[in-house]
Amino acid sequence: MTTIKATCQTCGEVSLTPADVELRVDRSGGSDSYYAFSCPGCETVVRKPADDRVVRLLVSGGVPALDLEHEPAPLVDVPRFFGPVISHDDLLDFHTLLSDPSDAWFSELRAMVRSENAA
Repeated sequence: MTTIKATCQTCGEVSLTPADVELRVDRSGGSDSYYAFSCPGCETVVRKPADDRVVRLLVSGGVPALDLEHEPAPLVDVPRFFGPVISHDDLLDFHTLLSDPSDAWFSELRAMVRSENAA
């Protein structure tokens, strides 16, 4: 099976299959062609421009070229974390834990997470 290498801004280089990649081609001759994929590491939707060379490479690798005109509705931003929103105070508390010269911060953090999950 063909392996396609792409780059996620969070995870770096990732390996994909042709089924993992969506290629949309602007057949009007414009420069709106793009390819998109969901990163296998962080599940972020990555969308990058695709010039003629990239289109040829992806098609030769087995990715079907779909018309840009028939583009589905835009993807809805889905949060990657389904817990409570992190507040500014939470961030400051975490910073304080990390500033502790002893390495007890990880045990304290684990206890905080366990107490949140128990609630």
